[in-house]
Amino acid sequence: MTPPDTTTDPSWLRQQRELAWKTYAALPAPTRRDLDWQRFDIRKLKLDTLAGDRPAITERLSSVTGDGVIFCDMATALAKHPGILQDYLGKLIAPDEPRKFNALHAALWNTGALLYVPAGVRVTLPVEILYTLSGTNVAGFPRTLIVIEPGAEATVVQKFIGGDGAISLHAAGTEVFVKDGGRLHYISYQDFNPNVYDFTLKRARVGRDAEIDWVIGMFGSSFQRYDIECEMAGEGGTSFMYGVCFAEHQQQFGQFTKQHHRAGNTVSDLLFKNVLRDSAVTNYTGMIKVEKNANGTNAYQSNRNLVLSDKVKCDTRPILEIESNKLRCTHGATVGRLDEDQLFYLRARGLPEEQARHVLLEAFLEPVLARIKVEPVYKEFSELIHRKVSR
Repeated sequence: MTPPDTTTDPSWLRQQRELAWKTYAALPAPTRRDLDWQRFDIRKLKLDTLAGDRPAITERLSSVTGDGVIFCDMATALAKHPGILQDYLGKLIAPDEPRKFNALHAALWNTGALLYVPAGVRVTLPVEILYTLSGTNVAGFPRTLIVIEPGAEATVVQKFIGGDGAISLHAAGTEVFVKDGGRLHYISYQDFNPNVYDFTLKRARVGRDAEIDWVIGMFGSSFQRYDIECEMAGEGGTSFMYGVCFAEHQQQFGQFTKQHHRAGNTVSDLLFKNVLRDSAVTNYTGMIKVEKNANGTNAYQSNRNLVLSDKVKCDTRPILEIESNKLRCTHGATVGRLDEDQLFYLRARGLPEEQARHVLLEAFLEPVLARIKVEPVYKEFSELIHRKVSR
C-alpha cells in the first residue's frame, strides 16, 4: 500500500486522509495473540502485493426521485455537495480509527455513494447500491454515507459482490445518520468470490423517536471481519439489527456488534444466526453498552449457531457494560445441531432426509429473512441460502 494522493482533496478531507494513514502505519498487523483474532488466519493477505492506487470498485446506483433527495457517487458529492460531506463524513468512522484495516480504508477510500433525504421526505422506492470488486490482486475501498433528516424515511439495499481467483482486499465503511423521527430500513449483503478478504465497518447514530431496521447477509469471501455498531443518541430511538451467515469450506467470519445506548428510553434488538459446515470458522462478539443515567434502556442480544460438521469452530461471546440501574438488558447464545426429533418428524411424513435437512436449515434462518421488507431482495437472500444449502 502507498500513501493516499490528496492533491485534489479539499483541505478537511486531506487532513482526514493524512491522519488515517499515519494511524494505519503506526498500528501493528493483527495476529492470533490478539483476543479478537485468535480464531483467524490472514497470513495469506500480503498488502504489499496489492494494487491499491487505483479504484478497484465499480458501482451501480438506482434512480431515485424525491423533493430535494440527493443520491450520487462520491466523486459527484465532492464536486456538488461538499458541505454535506464535510458535515458528516468521518464523524462516525474517525480518521484515527484504532483498527488497522479500518484506518487504511479511511485513508484510501476512492469511491462510494451519498444518500441524503431532506426532512419530512419519504422515498417510496428502495434505493439500491451495487459495489463490484474487479481486477487481479486489487484493493477496493468504498465509502457510503446515508443521512436521513428529521421525519424522513427511506429503504436502502446495499450489495457487495465480485472478486476473481487471486487474493484481493475489500475494506468498506458506511456511516448512517437517522435523525429525530426518521426511519431507515437498511439491507446489506456480501457474496464475494473466494479469496477476497473483507473488512467492513458500519456505524449508525439514531436520534430521538427515530428507527433503524438493519438486515445483514454474509455469504461469500474467504475471510470477513464485520463490525456493525449502533449508537442510540436520542430518547425513544429504536434499533433492530438482524444478521444471517452461512459459512462453509474454510471460510472465516468474524462478527462484532455493539449496541451503544447513550440516551435513556431506547430499544435495541439484535439477532444474528449462523450456519457452519465443513471446516468453517465463526466468531461472534456482541457488546451492549449502557451509559450512566440512560434509564429506561431495553436491549436484547441473541446469537444462534447451527453446526453441521465436527470440524467447524464456533465461538460466541456476549459482553455487557452497564452504568445505569433502571433498565432491561438480556442476552443469549446457543450452539447446536439439527434437531433429530424434527428431522424424524419430517422424514416420517415422506420427505427424503436431504430435503428434510434443507427444510430445517431454511426454517432456522427464516426469522432473519422475515425482516426484509423488499420482496425482490427477500428472494435474493432466499436464493443465496438455497444455493448454499443445496451444495
